[in-house]
Amino acid sequence: MTEPVLHENLMCVIEYLKYLNKVDTIDNARIAIDLVHHEIHEGNYYSATVIDTDVDTAAPKYVRITAPNTAARIHFTGMVYATAAGLVEFYENPTLNAAGTAVTIFNNDRNSIKTATATVFYDTTTQAPNNDGTRIDAGRVGGAARPNFRIGGETARRNEWILKQAEDYILKFTPDADNTEFITVLSWYEVI
Repeated sequence: MTEPVLHENLMCVIEYLKYLNKVDTIDNARIAIDLVHHEIHEGNYYSATVIDTDVDTAAPKYVRITAPNTAARIHFTGMVYATAAGLVEFYENPTLNAAGTAVTIFNNDRNSIKTATATVFYDTTTQAPNNDGTRIDAGRVGGAARPNFRIGGETARRNEWILKQAEDYILKFTPDADNTEFITVLSWYEVI
């Protein structure tokens, strides 16, 4: 290898090492992004929002997410907001009665052409009685004491569920009072 080529290769390695060890100029902290942020950059992170301004106690709100029967793994989290108190439950493997209405899913990298393989539906119904599936998470939401609920956990910085392939999941919100406004933001990244 000639000396100029060797020098050029060495400079490339040095620049790459600088890139790997970027440091903030103010506090000398190493600059890095977390995995979720990286997945957004890769175009693998998706979001879907469901809003219902009038949920009643006798008619809970059901939102369904379906993991595809593919090699893609769905790393899922969600947030629920409500104007009044209620119970949020997350179920696996429900017995469906009606599929519901499809929800538009957005890629969080608005420049990416990738589309989600998971699907989301609202107003899904399950066969009565008590065929919501296996409850795998639950919590209270709404009111002054608990304005929101994170599916997967409330104490950790981030807690997620890796959904089982070819499986349906139900997010069920049952308010304590009629005419409760409900909003859920479902987020996930998909990796093979």
